[in-house]
Amino acid sequence: MSDLIGENHKVSSLSKDIDSLLDECDTPSSSIDDLLFDIPTLTSLPSLDSILNEQDPALDTISLSSSTQNQTLQQYDENSTHNLSHLHSPQPSSISFDSIFDLQNQPLDNYILKIHHQQQDAASTDESSVEIPKHKQIHHGSLLKINELHIISNQLALCIERTNYGNPTTIDILVNRLIAIGTTKSVILLFEQRTQTLKHCLNSDISNGAVSALNFNSDATRLLVGYARGRIQMYDCTNGKLLRNISSDIHAPDTAILTIKFTHDPTAALFSDSGGSVYVLQFTRHIKRDYQSKCLFSGSRGEVCTIEPLLFYHQQDLLTTNTNEKLEQHPLKSMYIVALATFTKVFLLALKSQNNVKILHVQRLVGSSTTLPILKWQFIIVKISDEINCINPVLAAARDRQCTFFQIQHVRDDEIHITQLKQITVEYNIKSFCWLNARTFILFDMSERAHVIDQRSEEQLECLSLSYCELIYNTIFFKSVATGGNVSSALALAGQNACYQTLISNQGCIFLLGVHTLYEIHLRDWSERIDYYIENGRNQYEQALELAYSMLVGKAKGLTGLPIDPIKRRQCISDRMVSLLHSYLKYSLNYECPQSGKIELLKQHYRNVLPRSIDYCLLIDRLDLLFGLIYDLFSKDSIAHGIYLQCLEPYILTNRFDTISPIVLKDFINYYIENNHLNQLENCLNRLDVSCLDLDQVIQLTRKHELYMTLLHIYSEAFKDFTTILKEIIEKLEDDYNQHNGTHFSQKMTLIGNQALVFIQTTLVGDIYPYGGRLSSDLANFGRNQIIDFLSYLHPRRTGGLLYTNLRAFLHFNTRDFFNLLTMAFDNEEFLHDVDTVKRRAFCDILLRVMTISESWSTTCICSRNVI
Repeated sequence: MSDLIGENHKVSSLSKDIDSLLDECDTPSSSIDDLLFDIPTLTSLPSLDSILNEQDPALDTISLSSSTQNQTLQQYDENSTHNLSHLHSPQPSSISFDSIFDLQNQPLDNYILKIHHQQQDAASTDESSVEIPKHKQIHHGSLLKINELHIISNQLALCIERTNYGNPTTIDILVNRLIAIGTTKSVILLFEQRTQTLKHCLNSDISNGAVSALNFNSDATRLLVGYARGRIQMYDCTNGKLLRNISSDIHAPDTAILTIKFTHDPTAALFSDSGGSVYVLQFTRHIKRDYQSKCLFSGSRGEVCTIEPLLFYHQQDLLTTNTNEKLEQHPLKSMYIVALATFTKVFLLALKSQNNVKILHVQRLVGSSTTLPILKWQFIIVKISDEINCINPVLAAARDRQCTFFQIQHVRDDEIHITQLKQITVEYNIKSFCWLNARTFILFDMSERAHVIDQRSEEQLECLSLSYCELIYNTIFFKSVATGGNVSSALALAGQNACYQTLISNQGCIFLLGVHTLYEIHLRDWSERIDYYIENGRNQYEQALELAYSMLVGKAKGLTGLPIDPIKRRQCISDRMVSLLHSYLKYSLNYECPQSGKIELLKQHYRNVLPRSIDYCLLIDRLDLLFGLIYDLFSKDSIAHGIYLQCLEPYILTNRFDTISPIVLKDFINYYIENNHLNQLENCLNRLDVSCLDLDQVIQLTRKHELYMTLLHIYSEAFKDFTTILKEIIEKLEDDYNQHNGTHFSQKMTLIGNQALVFIQTTLVGDIYPYGGRLSSDLANFGRNQIIDFLSYLHPRRTGGLLYTNLRAFLHFNTRDFFNLLTMAFDNEEFLHDVDTVKRRAFCDILLRVMTISESWSTTCICSRNVI
C-alpha cells in the first residue's frame, strides 16, 4: 500500500515545507492554526445547499459523459434492494452522488442493512429450516362443557318406570340451590342441585293437567307452578307445603299457563296464558294468605308469547362484592321493569313508575311465522372512569335470524334512556337464546345446534350439535291441548318449536331437559379449556400452548375464572404456560422423539419442538426458564444441544432478547466457531447487550477471526472508544493493498473497509453501530468529535509517509462513498451543533488540501471534492 500512503507521489515544495513545519509540532488536530494553513475568516458559515448549488468553472472542463460513468449513474434505483451492493465490490465504488441524497431520506437501518447485504446473505446456518413459529389462532378450543346430571336423570327414569308420576315437561333452576322438574301427571320433583338428591315430591290434583310452567323466587323459598288447565299454585320449598291454590278464574277460561315469573319482589309475579294475555299477581298476607290479579296486557292486542321481568339477583359473573352491592341498590329496581314479546313487537314496561304502569319502549319484531320471540336480560359493567363503574341492564330480543340488543340507562327519578346497541343477523333460525356472561351468549338453531357467539366481535367461537339430548318441547301447552285447543293458529304453528320451559339459563349456566336426561351446559374455566387439549390421552400440547398464548395477549374469547386485575391475570396465565411447557417438553422428548431411522428425523424433531418452546419462554418473559430448565434438558444430547444453540440465532437477530447467560453464551460462541459460522456469530454478538458478554473472550475471538463489525460495536459501546479499531482497520487495509501490489483490495478487506465507513457514518449522525438506535446526547457529541479529530490527525503512523494518513486511507479506499457519508453528516443538524464551526472549517480545509496537492485522484474524485 505504498501508493496509498504516498511514497511514490510527487509532492509540491510548498507541501513539503508545511509538512516539515508540522513534524516539529507534536500537537493534536484540535489545535490547528488558521493562520498557519491560511484558512480564510468567514463572517457567516454557508449552508450545504448554497455550496451544492454554487457553479464551479473547473467542472465545465470535466466530462461526465463517459460510458463507464453513465453506467454507474444508472445503477441506483429507488425500488432496488441493492442500492449499496457496490460496497462489496473489491474496486472503489463510483455510484452516482445524487443517489446518496435520496438515501438520506431512508431509514438508517435500511442503509446499514444494504451495506452489509453480502454478509447478511451468508448469515444463515446450514440448518436453515430453523424458523420462528407464527401464531395463528384458528380455534378457540372447547368452550362448552356439557355435563349429564346422572343422579337426577336416574331418579327421573325410576319415577317414569316405577311410579305414576308421568314424563317430564318443564324445569326451573336456581343455581346452587334447587332444581324443580314438572311432569305430565301434575307432579313436581324438587332436587338439591349440589347433591342431586330428591328433597320433595309435590303431588297435585291430576285434574290440573300437566305442569306447564315453574319459577323460583330469588331465595328459592317459594315455587310458583302453572298447569295446563289454567290453575296456579305456590309451594313452600323448605317443607313442601302448598301455600296458595289459585284457581283458573283469574285469567281467561280454558287457557293454559305458558309462563310464570316472580319479580325481584317476592310478593309480585307475572304470568301469561295461551290466550296471549299477561297478568300481574300480587300476594298479600293479612289474616290468611291471599292474592290479587290484574290484567296487564290483553291478548286481543296481540298474543304475548313470553315475558321476562328484570331481576336484580346477585350475578356471579360480576365477580366483585362491590358490584353486587350496586346491583342491590340500583335505581331501576323500584320501577319493576318487565319485557313482553308478541309475534311482532317487544314492549318494555315499568309496573310502578309513579305507581302507574308506563310503556317505556316499543320495538318492532319481524320473522317467520314458525319462530317465537325470545327475551333475555343481562347486566353489564360500564366503565366511566378508572375509579367509577356503573351497571346497566341489557335486553336481548331475538326472533327468526335477528338478535337485537338494548341498553337501559337510568337518567333521574323515573326517567330512563334506552339505546339500541347493535343488531346481529345469523344464517339460521333462532330457537332459543341464553347468556353465558356479559360478553358471550349461545344461540340454539332449529337443528338443535348450539352456537357460541362473542357479543363484541360477533364471532362464532364454537358450534355443537345437541340433538342427542332429545330436548323436550312445550308444544302441547301452546296448542292448549288440555283445554280443547282454543288458541290461534299462529300460536299453535310457532309453538311447535317452543322450549321456554325446557331450555333455561340461570347465572351463566344452561339447563336442558331431555326425554330421559337432564343436562347442564356452562363455559369451561380458562384452565379447563387448556386441559381439554391434553386430558384423556389427547396430548395436543401445541394447541394448548397456542390457546394459552391467545389468552395471554387478549385474543381468546369467552374467558371465565381469571382475575380482573391485568397483572394478576397475566401472572396466572404465565404460570400455567410454564407448567404446560414443562409437560410439553417432557412428552416431546420422551414419547414423540424418533427412536429409529435417519439422524435427520431426530434433528427435524428438535427443530419443531425447540423454536416453539423458546418463543413461549420469551412471550412470558421467562429467560430463566429458557437458559435454565430447557437448556439442561437439551444439553444431555449433543445433537439436541447443537439444535438448541442454532435455534437461539433467529431470536437474537430479531431482537427478541439481548441478554444471555454466561454458560449458554460460551457454548453458543464455541459451537458457531467450531462449525465455521462466523458471519452468523458476528451478527448475533452485535445484537446482544455488551454487558452480558465476556469482553476479554469475545475480543480475543473477534480479533483472531477478524470480526471487525463486532469489535467496532464493542469498543464504541463498552469502552466509549470510537477510533482504536479504525486504526487497526487502516493498518489491515494498508497491508492488504501491498499484498495485491497496490492494485486492489481483497474482497474480505473491502467488506471490512465498508464496515468502517458505515461505522463513521452512523457515529457522525448520532446512531448506534451497527443496527441503529440513538446514542445518548453526550456520547454522540463525544463520538462525533473523536471521529473528526481522528480523521484530522496530522502525523503519519509510519515514517516516510504523507500527513493525514487516516483521512487519506479512507479517501483512497472508497472516495465516492467517503464523501457520501461526509455529506450525510454535514447535513445533520445535531452534527453541526456538536462539532463547532472552527473544527468543521479546519477539517474541510484539510480535506481540500489533501485532494488538491495529490496528483493521484481520478476525475470522479475531483467531482466529489467539489460537490462537498
